[in-house]
Amino acid sequence: MRFIAGKLRQYSNSQSGAVSISASWILGIFIIVIGGGVELAHAYWQSNALQHAARIGVRVATTSDSVALGLSDITGLESAEAGDPMPDYKIICFGKTQSCSKGGFDQVAFKKVLFGRDLDGQCKSTNQERRGMCDYFDRIKADQITIIYENSGMGRAGNPADLMPLVTVKIEGIQRDFVFLDMFSSNISQILLSSQASAVAEDLRSGGL
Repeated sequence: MRFIAGKLRQYSNSQSGAVSISASWILGIFIIVIGGGVELAHAYWQSNALQHAARIGVRVATTSDSVALGLSDITGLESAEAGDPMPDYKIICFGKTQSCSKGGFDQVAFKKVLFGRDLDGQCKSTNQERRGMCDYFDRIKADQITIIYENSGMGRAGNPADLMPLVTVKIEGIQRDFVFLDMFSSNISQILLSSQASAVAEDLRSGGL
């Protein structure tokens, strides 16, 4: 009897160990699934917020003064007659260098795009009509923004010209933020986000309103 009782206790102990191992596996899988879900949701939120910030930026850029001061110098009359479709042109303005590929750089107009029409210099929640790019995504910095003005095919040559440029606001070099994964590898934090949005500035005339 003692022998049988001893064998039963060994069997019971071995079963408890097996249950513990199974529970550990299930718990580990559960943590991985939940952690993965959290990371995916956070990644989606970041991408969506950055895209929304780009749309806000292009909306402000197309309804405010042009960052590219050289836009007012474009007439198209060098290769077209007044009233003809506007010849191709392109001006790129860089937030990093505070300069444009042609003409001057309007810092006030650029700050409106970044901080909003209130020009408060802060990235925080504010009145919707006054919001800028960083009010929606507070990790956006000036040197990560590029604004491009180019021919949309809708403008007309003249002096002054009726430009109607296609405006593109690009955001690049935003470091992706992770909830858990950066705890396991420092290299993963080097993954960068980018986004852009474009719109035709139908109300933009010779460099601004």
